[in-house]
Amino acid sequence: MSNTARRYISVFLQAGLLLIIWVASVSASPGNGSGVPTPDPFTEELIDRMEANGFQVTQGFPVLYTIEDCIHYTYPALKNCFGANPAAPYVIPVVKLWPDEYLDPAQVDSIMDTNPGSTTMYRLDPREAIVIYGLMPPPGRYMGLQTWQFSEHARWKTKDYNQWADEPDLAFPMQYLFDTLPPDDPKSQRVISLTSLGDVVNNAVMESKSGYPFGEIRYFIITPSAATDEAIRHMLQDQGVADGHIFTEEIPGWDDYGPIGPLGMGKNAIDFFTAFRYAVPNPGYELDAQAWRANPPLTVLRVRAPSSLGPARRYTSLVYEPRAGKGNSEAYLAGDLDNLVAAVCNTLTSQTNLTTTDCTLPPPETTYIPELIRDYGWTGPYCRSIDMDCQADQQEAALYFSSPRLLGDEQVLAVIGTLATETGNATYVALSANDASMFAGVANVLDSDVFIAPSTHLKGLKGSADSFAATVNTTGLFFVHYFAKNCTLLDSNPVAAANCSPVEAADPMQGDPALRDMYMIGLRDYIAPGTQRGPDPALLLTPRLLMFTLP
Repeated sequence: MSNTARRYISVFLQAGLLLIIWVASVSASPGNGSGVPTPDPFTEELIDRMEANGFQVTQGFPVLYTIEDCIHYTYPALKNCFGANPAAPYVIPVVKLWPDEYLDPAQVDSIMDTNPGSTTMYRLDPREAIVIYGLMPPPGRYMGLQTWQFSEHARWKTKDYNQWADEPDLAFPMQYLFDTLPPDDPKSQRVISLTSLGDVVNNAVMESKSGYPFGEIRYFIITPSAATDEAIRHMLQDQGVADGHIFTEEIPGWDDYGPIGPLGMGKNAIDFFTAFRYAVPNPGYELDAQAWRANPPLTVLRVRAPSSLGPARRYTSLVYEPRAGKGNSEAYLAGDLDNLVAAVCNTLTSQTNLTTTDCTLPPPETTYIPELIRDYGWTGPYCRSIDMDCQADQQEAALYFSSPRLLGDEQVLAVIGTLATETGNATYVALSANDASMFAGVANVLDSDVFIAPSTHLKGLKGSADSFAATVNTTGLFFVHYFAKNCTLLDSNPVAAANCSPVEAADPMQGDPALRDMYMIGLRDYIAPGTQRGPDPALLLTPRLLMFTLP
């Protein structure tokens, strides 16, 4: 453990949370030499209760997954970082393999170095469940748990591949949409299909059912069986857990395109991947947040219900919560956005040595950043129907992604759009630059300033368009941000330079050579206020992306 991690944990414990963590269920460090925490009294009693009712139980543990893990493990194994965001690392449950469970050799240690006999990608028996519980992170603007189908026994049709290969200005390189397991294997009969199986259990969902959830103990059950869910709930309730504190991720039996499966432990069964994400801690909780991430206070159990429980009772069809009409229409701002784009063009070309071909009228189609559901229809059910990788799709954000843009030492990318937190369409906004050669996040900017320490902060998007107020209306509802390898190209315009984020390759020794020095810009507008999901993308204005370069 690093000195930094020890310092954060020290701060965390000094805040008076040690007793709560112990009662909730988690010991920070392994207690049996296997990487699995020593069970606390609550967990010991729960395991005893489950085994007395005929359940098989194994205990796993949570691990923090960061961009460094992708560089060292995921990309070498899978040739894809799946858009991993450096600003909000993920907590991943590691579970023990069942003796009869097949694990594809290509997936071994593809997320991180796990103990022999353990995995981060698991299959599910029809009667099985993954149970995760413990202390939720300190107050912040977002947390959520989601499970995706990770891969399936299949192979896409040429017509489906060609449909997207021929799409003008497609947001993703084709190897990230149609990829085999192992990668680039023409004989493989298994594809990566990282696709959603339902809506995220996020803080808005938790709060609507059980009150403010940050800093509280909550419980999650991931299962394809309603009977297994009910049995586990009853055992938790017998130990004093309120039913409102328990949340179930139902693995559906089918979607609009057909069955989801097959389940089971065999080589041809689908497998799953689960992640817990926590983002944007409230001011004053930054060190507590770092400590929570460094040592996630969560317990992970994997259980199999006995046949004596009766039929598994599979859940029915996948249904997403409707997003239509959620949020506020931004149509009235269209003219102001056009004026802001023109103002950025005029300012940069007149005050710096940069030129552009993206400021013509009408604007080139390549300057518009597509929204993946609104413009492409990419949802879990659709992607599974054509054996495509949906890149961990979700319904809790409007999600924009640009096609790869070459960004050399003499180029600057300008991103211009509405700031959804100010238009009433998001709880928080994240703008990212992603190394296209690995599809890995390398820079991230939030809507507001982020304070890392009392004297250190990262500038946010809010107010970044205010310098154009003399010629543009309602600038407080917009943002302007720049990405460059060399932000000094903007030094003659101090305001632009202050709103520039430097980018560099995630790992210059890895990545697709054809995509080297290319970056994909992503914009995520998370959770429309007063709802549990992202805003309706049809209500939002499309952000713009302009390329400037030295002559």
